[in-house]
Amino acid sequence: MKKIRNYKRLINDIINSPTPFRVEIIGYASYGKDIYPLLEATFLSKTAKKNIVILGCHHGDESFTTHILLKWMQKYIPTLHPDFNIFIYPCVNPSGYELGCRDNAAKQDTNDDRFFYKNSKVQELAILFDAFPSSPDLIIDVHADTGKTNSYMYEHKSESLETIAEKVMQDTDIYIPYLRTKTIYKCPVKNGVITPPSCDIGVEGALERLGTDYTLTVELPGKFDGQKRAVGGIAILTSILTHYKLIVDKEIVQEKK
Repeated sequence: MKKIRNYKRLINDIINSPTPFRVEIIGYASYGKDIYPLLEATFLSKTAKKNIVILGCHHGDESFTTHILLKWMQKYIPTLHPDFNIFIYPCVNPSGYELGCRDNAAKQDTNDDRFFYKNSKVQELAILFDAFPSSPDLIIDVHADTGKTNSYMYEHKSESLETIAEKVMQDTDIYIPYLRTKTIYKCPVKNGVITPPSCDIGVEGALERLGTDYTLTVELPGKFDGQKRAVGGIAILTSILTHYKLIVDKEIVQEKK
C-alpha cells in the first residue's frame, strides 16, 4: 500500500515538542523493511495516588487523534494534578497512521481486546501490554468516528461509581456538540454517552476486566472543522481530568476520616 503520511516526522515532532512529558521508545513493530518505533510519554509525580493511561490512533484513519494529544500535552500543567501519574501512547498503530488505513500493516485491529495479552500476535498490543502500568485507574482512549458530525463517548465503570463522561459531554458541548440521538449503532445513549459492557469493547474493555475503575472512549467527529475539533478535543481531555480529580479528592478526604 502507498504511504500517505510520514511517521518519522511525527516521531520527531513528539520527541522535540516542548512538553512536561518524558518521551521514550518502548518497542518496535516490524513489517518487512519497515520498522515502527512505538512511543510512550510519561509524567510521574512523587505524590501520585492514581495511574492514568491515555491512548491515541488505534486506527490509522483516525490520525488526527495523535495530533490532538500532542497539542494537549503541550498545554498540560502538572501542578494541577499532583496525585496523577500519566502514561500516554500517542500513536498505537504507526503503520496504519502512515498508510492511512484502519488496521495495521498486517491487517490486524490494534483495538481488539481479545489480543491484549503478553506476547500477543498483534505486535503493537504485545508492546503495549508490557509497557502499561500494572494498575491503571483511568483509561482514556481517543478515537474518531469518521462519519459523524458530533462527539460522543463510551463509559465503562461499575454502577457504584458516578459518571464522568456525561459531565464531560455537557462541559464541552459548546466546543463540539454531542449527539442527541437515543441510540448509536443500536446502543442506547444518554446525554451523548454509551454505557457498555456490551458495546464496542476495545483494549479498554480488557483493562476493565482487570479491575480498572474507569475506561472512557472519546469519539471525536471526523466531519468537523479541524481547528475547532482540536480545541474541543483538548477541552474534553482537560474536563475528564478535572472531574476525575474531584472524585479522587473525595476519596482522599474519606481516607483521612
